[in-house]
Amino acid sequence: MFHFMTTSKIVFGEGALQSSLSILNQFGYSVLLVTGKDRSRAHTIIEYLKSQSIRYQHISVTSEPTIAMVEESAIVARRFKPDVVVAMGGGSVIDMGKALAAMTTNFGDLYDYVEVVGRNVPIKSPPLPMIAIPTTASTGAEATKNAVIKSGQDRVKVSLRHPQMLPDVAIVDPTLTYGTDVQTSGRGAMDAFTHLMEAYVCGEPNPLTDMICEEGLRRIARSVVPACVYDNPRARSDLSFAALLGGMAISNAKLGAAHGLASALGGKIPAPHGVITARLAPFVMAANSKMALHCGRTDLLTRYKKVSELITGDPSAQIEEGIAWVSHTIEQLHIPSLSRYGLSHLSFAEIAQDALQSVAMKGNSLPLSQDVLMEILSQVGSGHQQQEKRDDLSEMV
Repeated sequence: MFHFMTTSKIVFGEGALQSSLSILNQFGYSVLLVTGKDRSRAHTIIEYLKSQSIRYQHISVTSEPTIAMVEESAIVARRFKPDVVVAMGGGSVIDMGKALAAMTTNFGDLYDYVEVVGRNVPIKSPPLPMIAIPTTASTGAEATKNAVIKSGQDRVKVSLRHPQMLPDVAIVDPTLTYGTDVQTSGRGAMDAFTHLMEAYVCGEPNPLTDMICEEGLRRIARSVVPACVYDNPRARSDLSFAALLGGMAISNAKLGAAHGLASALGGKIPAPHGVITARLAPFVMAANSKMALHCGRTDLLTRYKKVSELITGDPSAQIEEGIAWVSHTIEQLHIPSLSRYGLSHLSFAEIAQDALQSVAMKGNSLPLSQDVLMEILSQVGSGHQQQEKRDDLSEMV
């Protein structure tokens, strides 16, 4: 038995935004418009709202959303009384939009509702209708049921989560990602990769998420360099679709240690989320594979081998070859090391302990000890990749 849920309506393709503007009229006469710091990206929407005499209140997100930012913006939103929230931007913008859609109709302290550091009380009133328009191919937030929010006082990232927080509409127009620089594109693409990889090898996969992950991994593997380095339009479309599939996957399966550690690290170093998950991914893959070999988990080893086959395009690829592909791709995309953000100066014991409390870590296919997590952090911090020999990792597959 399994359940599957996703965004109610998805419009995908080149020109999807321009062709879908009339959807805005279906939700009323006032719009809370959430964008990044570059408001000009939303020019098409703003002009349409003006042409339709639709009221709008603009909120700009200049960084990853914090609990304080959400609470302050929710006060503005309640005064404005919007009929719908439209969020256009990267994952942080869409997370902010989803959080505001929920908190505009639910009163009280945000700590009442968030996981890990809060009371984790379910939201009581349905969120406002919400339209997500991603301008990056990364988090797949347009198809997830949570909003990632930084808790400054706890120095961790947590989630506001509820099934009703899935956007009502996702408008995924790959042309909005054209021209994005290689660093921004690369960290987004590798975050999408980590979503797909972790959902595929997590503790609770299902047949639908398996299909989704396999297709997403194929598309990322063939398109990540042409899209991010050479801005190839067809490859950009592949990445946008893969990111959307990643969002679907993690809403219906689980994540794992890469995102568990990223949750703990995200509140302690100023690195973008995609950089953190990308740099963690190969080391977590190696640690889980080593543990699976030790525990005799042939099912998990088989899944990691399948990931390697999909991303290398080689049906005989072994696990360490997939790990090597990830590490090589990270370098091709010029994703900076975490030591540049001060990782080596942090307490690995504290980070590992925080990570063990995260929701994402609970989805890891095998329980990893604090010592194992500290070793992963040490390897990431030093840039040392510890790989197993092919025979060691493949002998049980």
